[in-house]
Amino acid sequence: MVTTAQASVTGVTNGRPFSHTAAVQTDEIAKVSIHAIFRARESAIVAHVLERMERRDRIVLILLDGRRTIQDVIRLLHRSEEEMAQVLVRLLKSGFIDYMGTQST
Repeated sequence: MVTTAQASVTGVTNGRPFSHTAAVQTDEIAKVSIHAIFRARESAIVAHVLERMERRDRIVLILLDGRRTIQDVIRLLHRSEEEMAQVLVRLLKSGFIDYMGTQST
């Protein structure tokens, strides 16, 4: 199943900040961003926000620390790429995470 969501994406690429709104498909996120790094926004990791989130989203959010790749989070949580992509879409759509770039290989 392919899910599409409207998301506002902000982050840093090549040392320059960017921001844009785009339609995001979960299968694209699963394929493209396996090595992507996201960071939870400070405004999202406060008690009143966290307690309103679904447990699976909250756990992923807490693990998105600006150092771990999506692949790292998938391994830690034993989740599928598709499930992780769906969580990322929800977190992006809610404005809870920032894209930091990809891991250098």
